[in-house]
Amino acid sequence: MRYQAIINSINRGTVSPVYLIYGEEEYLQEMLVKALQEKLVGSGIGAFNYDEIDGSKVETEEIAERAATFPLCAEKRLVVVKEPVFLAAGKREAGKQEAGKQDKLLCEYLENPSVSTCLVFWMKGSIDKRRKIVKLAEKAGALVEISSLKGKSLSDWIQQEAKLLGKRLEPKALEHLILNSGYGLRFLKNELEKLALYMGNEGTITYAAAEQVMTRTSESNIFNLVDNIGQKKIEKALLELRRILDNGEPAVKVLFMITRQFRLILQAKEQKLKGLSEKRITAELGLHPFVTGKVLRQAENFSFTELEEIMEWLLKKDVDLKRGIDAAVAIEGFIVDRR
Repeated sequence: MRYQAIINSINRGTVSPVYLIYGEEEYLQEMLVKALQEKLVGSGIGAFNYDEIDGSKVETEEIAERAATFPLCAEKRLVVVKEPVFLAAGKREAGKQEAGKQDKLLCEYLENPSVSTCLVFWMKGSIDKRRKIVKLAEKAGALVEISSLKGKSLSDWIQQEAKLLGKRLEPKALEHLILNSGYGLRFLKNELEKLALYMGNEGTITYAAAEQVMTRTSESNIFNLVDNIGQKKIEKALLELRRILDNGEPAVKVLFMITRQFRLILQAKEQKLKGLSEKRITAELGLHPFVTGKVLRQAENFSFTELEEIMEWLLKKDVDLKRGIDAAVAIEGFIVDRR
């Protein structure tokens, strides 16, 4: 895992003069920047050698000037440029010539970066790799994409975090955490800490504890809702819907999530019919193996005819929403019709 390799490198004292960090997983990005802060800045006078810049408001030439500043009573300075929108995909197409003039000083800096500064560009999202600044940053240091963890990487991360808390996870408890990982790694980290406290001196986090203690995500609630629909448990499905709506989820979003779940079920069922293995279906749909298994189990509750009718109904309701129908009433009607 490239993220962990870079963290290990920083902890050993090997720090690149330039990092361009980007991608979907904000928590790991934050941890990488924190590792640099702890290694290079620390406390006391070190705080004078830390510079945080709002990349959405600053000119690139100012970034170059700050990066070229010498540290105070220390070996290195840390300059972090948060949300450098000038590197984002699709940005700065207008006024390209003027932008090029402004970027000249920063490009010159990146061609020969200061050994006494660690310059970090931190972009929560995608970047345009065609831009000269991006190419020079990669050549001068490290281009670090940190995407959302999936599959084995996600499982390994959860188990490692549990180990750091002195705990291990039952397989079903691990599955429960993954099925409730819709809010990202920060959410999972907090949930693991809650579970560790709940278990006390017990070394193993059980499924029963995870089910009782964990905050349920919208994705988990939708799984339960669809389970109940597929098993014709209409009263339970309506209660689950009411619970979701009472928790503040907009009915329009709930309808979207139901549509997404049934689309996954239909796709998984089609691929299973073609003879694809569960591992291949996981790769094709971009899911975690635990999620794929649950989707395939849900698919057994519906025929292709039922799924096609459901998708047709959901598509029609999407059109009706634009005409002002009540989404909550529509979903209730959909559930009742599944009898």
